[in-house]
Amino acid sequence: MNIFFAILFSIFFFLISYPYAKNLQLSGYNIRFQFAHYFDLPQQFGGKNRLIFTKRMLRTLITYFLLLLLLNFLIFLLIEEFWIIAICMVVELIIAQALFLLCAIILLPIENLIKKCYVNKAKKILKNFRGIKIAITGSFGKTSTKNFLYQILKERYCVCPTPKNYNTPMGLCKTAIEFLKNDDEILIVEMGARKRGDIAVLMQMLKPNYGIMTAVGEQHLETFKSIDEIKKTKYELCEHMCNGGFIVFDCSNESTCELAQKYTGEKKNCLRKNDFSYIEDLSATSSGCTFKLHLGPKTVEIKTSIIGELLLNDFVLASTMAYLLGVDEQTIAKVAKELKPFPHRLQIIETPVSTIIDDSYNSNLNGAEQALKALSLFKGQKIVITPGFIEQGERQYELNYKFGKMIAKVCDELIIMNKTNQTALFMGAKAGGMSEAKIHFAKNRLSQIDILHRILQKGSVVLFENDLPDNFK
Repeated sequence: MNIFFAILFSIFFFLISYPYAKNLQLSGYNIRFQFAHYFDLPQQFGGKNRLIFTKRMLRTLITYFLLLLLLNFLIFLLIEEFWIIAICMVVELIIAQALFLLCAIILLPIENLIKKCYVNKAKKILKNFRGIKIAITGSFGKTSTKNFLYQILKERYCVCPTPKNYNTPMGLCKTAIEFLKNDDEILIVEMGARKRGDIAVLMQMLKPNYGIMTAVGEQHLETFKSIDEIKKTKYELCEHMCNGGFIVFDCSNESTCELAQKYTGEKKNCLRKNDFSYIEDLSATSSGCTFKLHLGPKTVEIKTSIIGELLLNDFVLASTMAYLLGVDEQTIAKVAKELKPFPHRLQIIETPVSTIIDDSYNSNLNGAEQALKALSLFKGQKIVITPGFIEQGERQYELNYKFGKMIAKVCDELIIMNKTNQTALFMGAKAGGMSEAKIHFAKNRLSQIDILHRILQKGSVVLFENDLPDNFK
C-alpha cells in the first residue's frame, strides 16, 4: 500500500509541474531567471503558449519524475506516522517548483555536452560551405531585414535564411544541420544578443564576409544595463567580420551611425540623404507606400504594400545588400510590389468588421512609435491592445509611461493586457489626455476579447502591439 501511495503522489506532483516546465522552456531554460522571478511567475495551465516536448524537455521531465519517485518512496517507506507524511506532502507541494529546477541544474553538464557536440557538427558544415555568408544584427528589424533580403536574393540565387526568428547559437546549428543544402549559394543568419559576447560566439561559428547592422537602441536593458553596453555588443559583428566583403549600416539611427564611423573596414552607409542608398519622395497611405529608392548611381521607383518607416528602412538595407551582390534595381522594384508584411510585424489583416494591424512581435518603443504612425494613416475608430514592453531594467516604467502618452495622442480606446506594465501604461495614457473610461484592463485573452467586442465599431482599426508569453503576469 505504501508503494501505491508513493507512485500515486509522484504522478500527482508530476502532473502539476506543467506550469513549471512551460515557464522554464519559455525563458530559454534560463534557470537563473527562474529563481530570480520564483514568486512572480504565473502558474497557469491554459494560456496561448503550449509546452513543446523537445528532447531536452523530455530529459528534464523524466529526471523530475524519477526524483519524485525516489523522494516519495523514502517518505512512505521510512515514515509511519500519518501526520508527518501529511506534512511532508505539503512541503513537497511548496517546493515542487524548486525540485523541478533542481533537475534542470542536475542535467546541465549533460545538456552542455550535447550542445557542444551539436555546435561542433554545425561548425564543420559551416566551414565547408563555400557560398556567401551574411550576418544581420541590430536591436530592431533583424528578422524583417532578413526576410526582405531573402525575398530579393532568391530571384537570382539559391538562398538559405535562418527560419522564423532563430538568432541564437542553437538556432544557427539547427539551420546548418537541418536546412542548409549543398546547392545553396547564400546563407543569411540573424544574430540576437542578451549580453556581451553573444554576437562574437555566433560570428566565430559563422565566419561571414558580409554583414548588415540595423537600428541599435534600448533593448533587453535588464541584461545589458546601458545603451553603451548594447553598442559594444552589436559592434562584435564588425570586430569578427572576415575579409573580402563589407557591412551595410543603417545610418538613420544615431547609435548605428556611430558604430559605422568607428568601423574602418569596407562599408556602405545607408538611409541618410546622399548615402549610398536612401529614400526620397515618400508617399504613405494605409494601403502602402511609393518612393524613389537611390542605390549608388541608380534610382528606381518603388511601390509596395509595406507600411511603417522602420520596415521601409529594413527594406532599403536588404535592397542595398542584394544590389551589391548582383541583383539589379528593376528586380528589386518587382519584388517590392509583391512583398507582403510578414506575420506579426505590421501585418494588415482585413476582417468583415475591422482592420487589424498585427505588430505583436515588436517589443520596443521605437517600433511602437512607428506602428502608431502607421495606425494614424487609417480612418475610423482606433484601438490599441498592448501589454507594453519587458526586459527594460530600471527604465521599464519610464519607457512604458512614454508609450502610454504616445497611445493617447493617436487612439480612441486602449486595452492594457497583463499586470506587468499596467500602472505605467495607465498613468502615461492619462497624462497624454486619455479619459479613464477609454482605458480598459484585460487579465487574459478571454477578457480582452470580451472588452474588444464591447467597444468595437464597424470600420475600426485595431493595433496589437507586442505580446507577452505566458511566463509573465
